Amino acid sequence: MCRKLVVTNEIFLGARPICYEAYSLPKGEVVELTEKQIKDAIKGLTTDEVYGLALTESGDLILDTENFFTTNMMKKVHTNTLIPMVEDDCLANLFYIVIGTHKEKGNTTYDVISSRYERTSFTEEKVKTLLDMHIISAGAKMQDGKVVVAPLEKPKAPEPTNE
Repeated sequence: MCRKLVVTNEIFLGARPICYEAYSLPKGEVVELTEKQIKDAIKGLTTDEVYGLALTESGDLILDTENFFTTNMMKKVHTNTLIPMVEDDCLANLFYIVIGTHKEKGNTTYDVISSRYERTSFTEEKVKTLLDMHIISAGAKMQDGKVVVAPLEKPKAPEPTNE
């Protein structure tokens, strides 16, 4: 069975990275994955789909800024301590990741999870504000004044043609 895994946090033991935490959709369970497990999933060697990280040509994991709009991620460096991976202009100790949308009373509502695994929904105005504050770290971006949500579907490989 294919799991959709949204990577939320990187776990450290002191200064050494040991694994990643991911939110599994649609069940809502939290799973821990090693760097190798994530790389294998990104390469298509498993049935899991991983969102939030990508591979460089040299095989290193990086934030998936292109397909999932990931700009930052939390690092868990100590018990109950989350700090931003990219500390440039962010003072947050909590990030949100947009995982989808639904209609509520004719308005678009955005489904989000937090880096502490709260699952909730936000209005479009709140999403725009949180994007502006860099508190939404993945799953959505602003483009021409509108919120663009990253699809939770991997692009399908083109079908071979019989010519």
